Amino acid sequence: MKNHFITLFAADYLKKTLILFVIAVLLIIISSLVGISDNLPMILMLLTGIILLFFSVLHPWKKAINYGYLALASVVILILEGLGIMILANMHLDKYLSEGIAMGVAFLICVPGILVGIIGSIICAVRKKREA
Repeated sequence: MKNHFITLFAADYLKKTLILFVIAVLLIIISSLVGISDNLPMILMLLTGIILLFFSVLHPWKKAINYGYLALASVVILILEGLGIMILANMHLDKYLSEGIAMGVAFLICVPGILVGIIGSIICAVRKKREA
């Protein structure tokens, strides 16, 4: 893991890392300033910013399987979250459920993780096919 973070700041990847990070932060800030409640363009801008934030950290990955693992891990987290909510609801412990945290994990971490996994896998597969 330490090598991965050092790779982000290597000469080959530094420019791409910084560009992706700056664009991601700008999209997230703009969407937050304008407001995302009942505003589909800003919600899509926020989602795009989070996806680019993921890619700013993960773009050195060269294997499609790594992105596949990311998508799988995001799906598993989403399923575990749903199971946890269902178990607490069935036990009538609804007071311990926080809708904001559940929605935040689902839509700000898991959904972008799944999309980044799918997009990254496709990009790596096309890149590998083009090189072959």
